[in-house]
Amino acid sequence: MKFCKNCGQQSNEGAAFCTNCGVTFQAEADTKPERQTQSVSEAPSIEENSSQTIKAETKPAPPPVPRKPMGKMQKALLSFIGIFVLACIIAHLVVSNLYDPVKKIEAMNTAYNDKDKEAFFNAFHFNEGTVANAKDFYATVNEYGWTRLRNNLSEEIGKIKNKEHMDIIYNDEGEFISIHKKPIFFGLYNDIQFNVIPIEVKVWAPYENMTFRFGDKEVVSKEKDEEIVIGNFIPGTYEWSYAYDGIMPLSGKGTYSPYYNSENIAFINVDWDFTSITIDSDLADAIVYVGGKSTGKKVSELESLYPAQVNPAIEVFAMAKDKDGNEVKSEVIALDDEYIYLPFEYFRQEQRLAEQEQEIRDTYKRFRSDYETAIYYANFNYIEDYFKDGSKIKKDYAKFVTDHHEIAGYYYEFILNDITDFKVISDNEFELQTFETFNFSSEADGNLHYERKKKYSFSYIDDEIYIDEIVDLDTKKTKK
Repeated sequence: MKFCKNCGQQSNEGAAFCTNCGVTFQAEADTKPERQTQSVSEAPSIEENSSQTIKAETKPAPPPVPRKPMGKMQKALLSFIGIFVLACIIAHLVVSNLYDPVKKIEAMNTAYNDKDKEAFFNAFHFNEGTVANAKDFYATVNEYGWTRLRNNLSEEIGKIKNKEHMDIIYNDEGEFISIHKKPIFFGLYNDIQFNVIPIEVKVWAPYENMTFRFGDKEVVSKEKDEEIVIGNFIPGTYEWSYAYDGIMPLSGKGTYSPYYNSENIAFINVDWDFTSITIDSDLADAIVYVGGKSTGKKVSELESLYPAQVNPAIEVFAMAKDKDGNEVKSEVIALDDEYIYLPFEYFRQEQRLAEQEQEIRDTYKRFRSDYETAIYYANFNYIEDYFKDGSKIKKDYAKFVTDHHEIAGYYYEFILNDITDFKVISDNEFELQTFETFNFSSEADGNLHYERKKKYSFSYIDDEIYIDEIVDLDTKKTKK
């Protein structure tokens, strides 16, 4: 084995050159005699040495030793380092340009002038939970003045380069936009964010469990007279609504536009429009229903109801039980007035029937009294109005009464006129059954006692009561 004198690489004995650095072993051998030390016998004298030294110093320099060629690994490593450095330079240029705040403002300016509201909106940062949209934000900036805002932003960006403290940009009285540096890529770069400061929207809730909606936000009050924070919003026009599911349902809606102020807090101005509703009915114990739901309250308990609203879209009725225990429903009334009366048709009908029954009973009593007088004087005029004109019964009773002129020495004493039964035949037809007793005397018949069961048929015509028929069901006559 042999070793290269140039690089020390081990090679085979018969190798002509070094496989590592390329130096030929022959050239190495040729140079050996020149490096060998002369023998003592051949050593030159001092003069000769001096002469040779001078000659050696004047000889030209030997040719440079050739550099060994780079290996594949070295070449690959150098290539990688070059590419990496180039990539870093390109990445630096790209990132610097991407996060350059001046470029961002230029992009905003282009989007604003092109009325690209979405692109303009996306150039700003909105805190999580803030309700914002491109249309309203563009309108807000337009009202503020884009040139004015652009100059404000550029001025604050200049403070960053000068390492000065940045200020908040105000919209008239309220804070509008703040600028923040967000470190990225391990703090090597800064992403400049233009944060839009929102307005906190609140509402006053007069009652517990009131549901409020403002834009896309919904909140529910947890107690009476509560100040509720609905959320954060940018200026714009938003729809609001509320609902309260109390004894009397309450609701309302409208629009509201929050605006910047010294505290950036806006309260929704709600017109509650509350009033008192008076509820009455035929039946004080009837249960009131509002909007199809039971209030669990009787009419007598809801005589004056507050808070309430006049709302024709809401229907009110009451439920009760009739004398047979069956549920009956009142008339359904729209809540279109501050006074609501809930009539029960069945009750009114029963009341009407009861009134009619009493009227018929009273009519029968009057008839018996007038009939006694008519017979006493044999004058039909006392009872003619109890019968319909032209009816058979009117003619029969007119004859019977006037025929008493022919009876010598007659006398009537009416004792009992009792009503034993009352029936409703139809809405205007009724029937009475009676038990009547009286004494009768005359020169021809002597003294007699009568007991009679009768049926009277009555009818209502134009609020007038008439006797249509009188039927003798049973008569007992005894001689006294």
